[in-house]
Amino acid sequence: MNKTKKAVSLLVATALTGSIFAGCSNSKDGAAGATTSPSDGQATPKQNEERVKLKMFYNIAGMPMPTNINLSDNPVIKIVEDSANVDLEFDVPPYNEYVTKHNLLLASGQLPDIVHSTVPDGAMAAARDGAFIDLKKYYDNSPALQKVITPQMMELAKDPVSGKYFRIPMAYDKGPQGEGLMVRYDLVQKYNGGKYPASVEEWIELMRKVKKEDPSSIPMSFRVAGDNMFYYGGGVIFGMYGALPYGYRIDQGKIIPNVSTPEFKEAVKVLKGLYDEGILDPEFAVTDSAKWFPKLSDKNVVMQWNSADQILNYQIQMTSEKATPAQRTQVWSIAPPLTKYPDVLKDRKYAITGLGAPITAHGLYISSKTKDPDRAFRVIEAFANEKLKDAIFWGNEGETYTVKDGKRAANPAKMSAEDHIWKRQYAFVFGYTDGQDAQSANYEAQLSKEVYTQLSNDVKTIGKAAGEIGLDKMPGYTDPEDVQKKNAEIMQAINKFTTEAIMGRITMEQLDAEIGKWETKYRSFKYDPMQKFLDANKEQLLKNGFKKAGW
Repeated sequence: MNKTKKAVSLLVATALTGSIFAGCSNSKDGAAGATTSPSDGQATPKQNEERVKLKMFYNIAGMPMPTNINLSDNPVIKIVEDSANVDLEFDVPPYNEYVTKHNLLLASGQLPDIVHSTVPDGAMAAARDGAFIDLKKYYDNSPALQKVITPQMMELAKDPVSGKYFRIPMAYDKGPQGEGLMVRYDLVQKYNGGKYPASVEEWIELMRKVKKEDPSSIPMSFRVAGDNMFYYGGGVIFGMYGALPYGYRIDQGKIIPNVSTPEFKEAVKVLKGLYDEGILDPEFAVTDSAKWFPKLSDKNVVMQWNSADQILNYQIQMTSEKATPAQRTQVWSIAPPLTKYPDVLKDRKYAITGLGAPITAHGLYISSKTKDPDRAFRVIEAFANEKLKDAIFWGNEGETYTVKDGKRAANPAKMSAEDHIWKRQYAFVFGYTDGQDAQSANYEAQLSKEVYTQLSNDVKTIGKAAGEIGLDKMPGYTDPEDVQKKNAEIMQAINKFTTEAIMGRITMEQLDAEIGKWETKYRSFKYDPMQKFLDANKEQLLKNGFKKAGW
């Protein structure tokens, strides 16, 4: 059967994200055009059934794309087509045009059988107007899909307004979890005998040794990204004190912004001391990414605050041809949680970052206009096919990997090439962070055994700590629109009084006064809606893995 494919013009992107935009749809247009709806949710193959053609719209998610690949006709998508007994015709807009084309598609009401959306607000609004069918019965009767998408994930993906299950979400629970101190392990080896410092004081002492041996070093430097000053280099001390400036904690069921805690003020005092001592970069408040990365590369920056899923790939960059001579001597890792926390910290749990959300904004929807919803759902099931997973992440034996003594070994040059990476765009159900066995094999082939083992063990340690905390962010909660419009202003106010205190332009007593002004102006405005959501949904939040709801 001949297939058609719309011309695709792709942008290579480094982030695989789902944008949140408000979409629109014709009033009840999807419902009026509906021809078929699921009855009992069964999508089992029928004997001697005909192969049918279905249409699908999807987001390429910035994946690199070789020019010789036909998205509608290739060995990888054939796995899906043969499994569902369909021929798929794709509409794949250029990556930079996706959101516009997505919203225009919803507004037109002329939907293909299957829609891959990364714009849940718009898709859910259209679904409530009748554009998509509820998939819960199908999901409940699909053991294959349940192996990948858990009931918890389905709960997190349901429409918060209607309570219906219009989308099958993309899983995002397979990659390394947690975040914390991403550190120069080679400096830990040199100055601390390879033993991670156990306390804030020990980390400071290590930085002092680095500075003493090379006075041109900058052991601590911030990376200012827009309004965000206190992540990356700016998050390390605050993180160890359990008081990242833009965050909050839950104590006895009450939400408390971190800037209102004693831990925040103590962390500011420590940073002021480091600034006065010359350990903290004197340009910390104005060091954007362009200035920060050279310092990170060449000035012995000891640590930054980052997520565990970054470390192995980051270390690979240190071994690449593009790495500077200084970078090629560096070994980065994720340090385990402290064993001795500051006395002021009320509970160590506040200083440990939890798990990321187990799903993304991505999701697969079935149009209410499709003539064959059963077959459309079988396509979604086919995207959870283990054979497809193997093709996406491992590729082909003898090309992207070899097998010796029953163990697969990656061929890094081939596994990291565009000719293989593009296949991840079909991970609509598995998620782009799945295939960790293949990814790990790829890293292992590029790093020394010692470094790979060290990094892998550290990632597992921080992941275990994150698992004990549960979900880090409150699932299902979004700031009201008026709060969203003020979030930048709220962050800028925190940046101003924190920076002034670190640089000694205001005293600690004046810092208390500035925090008081901030609380008067913003605390209720920002956190009362969140508190209301927490109080109304506590039991469901706990069921969904947000353990903090019970703190």
